[in-house]
Amino acid sequence: MLELTTTFTPADGSSPRTITLRISDVRPDPDGFTWSIAVDVLGFQYDDSVRLKQVDWAAAIEDAGRFIKRMVADKVELAGGGTLDPPVLPPET
Repeated sequence: MLELTTTFTPADGSSPRTITLRISDVRPDPDGFTWSIAVDVLGFQYDDSVRLKQVDWAAAIEDAGRFIKRMVADKVELAGGGTLDPPVLPPET
C-alpha cells in the first residue's frame, strides 16, 4: 500500500483538513487478462474510493498515480482553490 497524508488549506480561510491519498490492492482480475487497483481520496467534502482496471500491474499502478493527481486537482478547484502540504503536483497536460 502507498499512502500520502497531506493538509489541505482552503483559499476561503476555512479550517485546514487532513487529506489521505491511498493506492492499494493491486491484483489480477478473475478474467485472467486484466489487473485492478484500489484508489482512495479521503478528506475532501466527499470521499472517493474506486477500482481502476488496466492491462497489467505496472499500467494499473501508473494509472492510479495519474488518477489521483487529476482527482485532487479537481477537488481543490471545486473547493475554490487552496494549498496542499506536502503538495500534490497537478497532472501533466
